Amino acid sequence: MKRILTGIFFLISAGSIPLQAQHVIDDPVPISMPVAPARLSPDEILARADSLHRAYCFEDAIGLYLSLGEEKKAAASQHALNMTDFCADPHVVARQRFSRKDFFLYYPLEPHAWHAAPNPLDSLEGYPLYYPKGADILYFSAADRSGSRSLFVTENLDSLWRAPRPVGEGQLSMGSEIFPMLSPDGKTLYFASDGLIGMGGFDLYSSAWDEESGTWGEPVNMGFPFSSPADDFLLVDTADGKYTLFASNRDCSRDSVYIYVLDYGSSRQRKPVHKQEDLLRITSLRPSARPSRIDNGSAVQSGSVGNANTRLYIRKMEEARVLLDSISATRSPARLDSLRALLEEVNLELRLVEQTFLQSGVVTSAEDREVVGADQGYTFAKNAMGGRLKMKVGRHPSRASYRVAPVGRFARDLTLPPGIVYQIELFTSPRHATLDDIHGLTPVYERLSSQLQYTYSVGTYPTYISALLDLNAVRSLGFPQARIMAYRDGRNIPVNLARQEE
Repeated sequence: MKRILTGIFFLISAGSIPLQAQHVIDDPVPISMPVAPARLSPDEILARADSLHRAYCFEDAIGLYLSLGEEKKAAASQHALNMTDFCADPHVVARQRFSRKDFFLYYPLEPHAWHAAPNPLDSLEGYPLYYPKGADILYFSAADRSGSRSLFVTENLDSLWRAPRPVGEGQLSMGSEIFPMLSPDGKTLYFASDGLIGMGGFDLYSSAWDEESGTWGEPVNMGFPFSSPADDFLLVDTADGKYTLFASNRDCSRDSVYIYVLDYGSSRQRKPVHKQEDLLRITSLRPSARPSRIDNGSAVQSGSVGNANTRLYIRKMEEARVLLDSISATRSPARLDSLRALLEEVNLELRLVEQTFLQSGVVTSAEDREVVGADQGYTFAKNAMGGRLKMKVGRHPSRASYRVAPVGRFARDLTLPPGIVYQIELFTSPRHATLDDIHGLTPVYERLSSQLQYTYSVGTYPTYISALLDLNAVRSLGFPQARIMAYRDGRNIPVNLARQEE
């Protein structure tokens, strides 16, 4: 870290300005070139379609994807095209590039609150757990029974944490859901998913808390510029309501990310944006050229050590920039000497603050506590990782109410237990299903609906949560559209009503 601060000081003394990271163009195929599928191999057409999608030419990408039978990718381009009707054009306060390994430590969150995996809540490596001190409820990402990453929630019951349960059916996909974060008021859950309907890669979603039902609502894709054809994740609103931060690997390699800092108010206003050049401008998220508009009050968590010195450091950096501008514009020798003397005093104060950082432990090494971005007018301060977690966590019974065998079997007795019962519906069909259709599941229930469609379901669960725990595992067996159904005394009822009666 000392090398970083010294480097900044040298740039101030020399009167130069650090260059921004260059825009990485990930589009090897010129967009203006005519599409000639007849002369291209399928792989070349797919590469062209991917390039068009990344360049926000969604209509052209859709046609090429469909010509190859790439329906899933065509759907992502179509969804992105639909989302151009609901775009935000926020004021961008700052952006800074960090390593993918530890970028999350630079968010203005509580120090020592990030904990590495594996831990008592997550057996998979790769994504840290955010557990602020004193929290009684935790939202986290971990492997479900299918092996996919899903969102879970657990509460502290004094000496034992409740057995984690999935957040909800709407937040569940065959892909991965990662980095769940609550809004400061606890009424919105933000997370990223690459399995829900999106634009490709990880998109950002929000779910609103429903007080009446006590559940999280259907997730809503946050749209441009939060979501993009790249990977976008970890959205956080600062506690003071000033800023929204999120990370993305757009315009950089996959081993690094940019953290973008947006003005909160402007990021919530929506409008249609249909011109490609306007969409590219908005999604590039270039910071404001006027640092004087930026308030660093929430850039660093208020409880962090060294905040006063950090703010002092930022002010002195700004003073140094102003003096350098004045020196460049001054022609009077006497005035020039005076300005240079003032600049020397400011640089001395900067060096003293640097020493305070080092002595107080706020800045000790590149791996510990760094303060970066002050030259842009916004500070990203690196927090330290939390220690090893020690917590007792309850467990759900691991035995499912169905089996998977080499050959599946249909249930002979379709009678369900009395009271509220849940099942996982596999599919509907206008004809009788065969044993091949049920993929080894045993026993499978067949019913003829009032619409003269055969419905097929599996399992009998006494609670919604017990069915939800198995839902992705069933989907992974070849039933991606599987969903939970509810019954009272053998008759189908709405799931929400059944949950209220549990």
